[in-house]
Amino acid sequence: GGNWKCNPEKTSALDGLIANINACDTSKCEVYVCPSPLHVAYCADKFTNGAKVTPQNCNFKGCGAFTGEMAVEQMKDMGISQVLIGHSERRGEFGIFPMDDNTTLATKLKYILDADMSCVFCVGEPKEIREKGLDAVIAEMDVQLTQVYSLLDPAKVVIAYEPVW
Repeated sequence: GGNWKCNPEKTSALDGLIANINACDTSKCEVYVCPSPLHVAYCADKFTNGAKVTPQNCNFKGCGAFTGEMAVEQMKDMGISQVLIGHSERRGEFGIFPMDDNTTLATKLKYILDADMSCVFCVGEPKEIREKGLDAVIAEMDVQLTQVYSLLDPAKVVIAYEPVW
């Protein structure tokens, strides 16, 4: 599983990736597959072993004039039940703007949960903070989670540690 980011380059490669995941025994774990936005629809109903297609992002306002965005209502219509948010690349670590700050991510998480979906919520520190030691890392995780503490239902939210180093 995992986050496929902006891969693979060719749609023809998806079938092999899907077959490999379908060959795995997932009876004792949850498998999340986060295909690129263009591949979400292609992959949505291809997993036969319980692996879940999980889009890499969503907006927080629903359907409408939001070019390039995906709404959870669209995901639910496709049978998708969860979405990943907060990845370091969306938090602006690699120059993607507008970036998702902690306030935006709290709004997105509430929107996702209000739509009765689950979420993979990414947190992680950049190298500069890691180099300061464990106390600095814990302080950074606290900053990233402060606005969402009240929303962290373990049945609906998985926290993924996604450091940037």
